[in-house]
Amino acid sequence: MVQTSATVCEAGSSRGSQEAAPDTDSFRQAMARLASGVAIASCWEGVTPRGLLVSSITTLSTEPPRVLFCVRKASASHNALLRATRCGLAVLAEHDQEEAERFSQADRAAGRFDPRRWALDAQAPPRYRTPLIGLDGAIGHRIDAGTHTIFVLNIRRAHASEDRPLLYFDRGFRRLAD
Repeated sequence: MVQTSATVCEAGSSRGSQEAAPDTDSFRQAMARLASGVAIASCWEGVTPRGLLVSSITTLSTEPPRVLFCVRKASASHNALLRATRCGLAVLAEHDQEEAERFSQADRAAGRFDPRRWALDAQAPPRYRTPLIGLDGAIGHRIDAGTHTIFVLNIRRAHASEDRPLLYFDRGFRRLAD
């Protein structure tokens, strides 16, 4: 028998009770156990490319094609995304872990948009050259959600490679096992 430790995180029952929400630490610990893909959200702020790593991206609809992603309001690129009309999303492949680390660490911001890795055409959002999935489109909605803003992206361009995804799980980057 295998024993595992568990984080208890309870908030209200389906009967509509008014129980207190879980404490922040318990909730963060529980959510760290949710495996997800990682993507770089990118936009222009004037003539400067801006971007950050997001792990909260999901398909919202296929007709019309839309995705949503969430950005912490305290992040350095949040306000640039609020003002942007278009945005790019690069879902990262296994070989992109260094790029993921570059976009997740504030002290590495200066080296983020190297033109060898990024197409920087002012007529389109900054585009990562080798993503697992590349998307871009118009930001259709911005929804206030507490500490985060939910962005709804109306997709204008989408392409995918045959690579394997880079995952984020338990506060670290992971790869799929065969």
